[in-house]
Amino acid sequence: MVQKYEAELINLRRHFHRNPELGLEEFETSRFIRNYLEPLGYEIKGVDPTGLIAELPELRSRTRTVVLRAEMDGLPIQEKTGLAYASLRDGCMHACGHDAILASALILAKIISEEKEHFPVCVRFLFEPAEEIGEGTLRMLRAGALEDPVPDGFLMFHYAADQTYGMAVHEGQASAMISGMQITVDGKSSHWCQAEQGIDSIYGASLVCQAVHDLNETYVRKGPCIVGIGTVHGGNYPNIIADHVELTGGIRAAYEEDFYGMKNALEKELHRIEKQTGTHIRMVFPKDPILAFANDPEYTKIAAEVGRRIFKDRFLLEGEEELFLSGDNAYRYFQHTRGLFCVFLAAVPEKRYPLHHPCFVIDEKVLPDSVEALYEIIRSI
Repeated sequence: MVQKYEAELINLRRHFHRNPELGLEEFETSRFIRNYLEPLGYEIKGVDPTGLIAELPELRSRTRTVVLRAEMDGLPIQEKTGLAYASLRDGCMHACGHDAILASALILAKIISEEKEHFPVCVRFLFEPAEEIGEGTLRMLRAGALEDPVPDGFLMFHYAADQTYGMAVHEGQASAMISGMQITVDGKSSHWCQAEQGIDSIYGASLVCQAVHDLNETYVRKGPCIVGIGTVHGGNYPNIIADHVELTGGIRAAYEEDFYGMKNALEKELHRIEKQTGTHIRMVFPKDPILAFANDPEYTKIAAEVGRRIFKDRFLLEGEEELFLSGDNAYRYFQHTRGLFCVFLAAVPEKRYPLHHPCFVIDEKVLPDSVEALYEIIRSI
């Protein structure tokens, strides 16, 4: 059914890949989507500054409504794929598959518009900005994304490059609890020729990094979890003892008890390092944590039936042991309605680069089947 749209689907994906935009700056992307959907009959509501909510008015009389989310933003990454359709914008890349998500959502919207007389479900498309920086979901919700009426279901999907062609759905919990953290280490500045008068914050920060590393190896956990440092900044001059270091990182855990267990264990280590070094160490979490969400059991069953029919033995119904430490602000949608998260496996053999990598690529062969799977799931919810 989707095969006749395959060329357009791939062309759309490559268009978005060439033209990524960062969160809250997706003006050209938003304009392109609006210009694509309005001739198909969609009524579109703008969400400041670049988000879109789109529906076919002919389908509002249906007894069921399903919301489908498509993320719009790219990442501040310099692309190194060497693709003929690589990003045209320096320092910006679709390294998380949002280009494929947008293309799939538009083709799905086109198919539904062509079947609007008989399509059994009202589908509300959310083109969400700023997913990568955690800003988009609240903006969409405040604009009424799940109102008038409250939908019967919420559907989101990603493309992953850890396995080749296939589809995966988690049974039960489908994401992790995550939060960014900031750690500051304050010492006392002094010239190195009078080192005894200073307190070396860089040395204290090195012990913090060591403690984080060791905690990942020693913490007794219920499930997958990790704490990590991503940036370290400190010092002003080579012959001056640094009096301030800032570290940023995060905690990720499949289970809430592990999240707080690792947080508490790290706090104890920081207190120990303070006493050892004479530094003052402070750890803060600037934002509320992103909570985990779970797939609705009925929708999981529907997805499994569709997945096995389309992807055959390349469909995976995953349990707790396969939980991946990714989080998503989409948990806020799941707080309001039943939801389903599908992952389409799209690794290119010998090029299995992880998400957010400058060489991240996906196999476009999975795109038509992923659209067909979404189409069938929506019809069945």
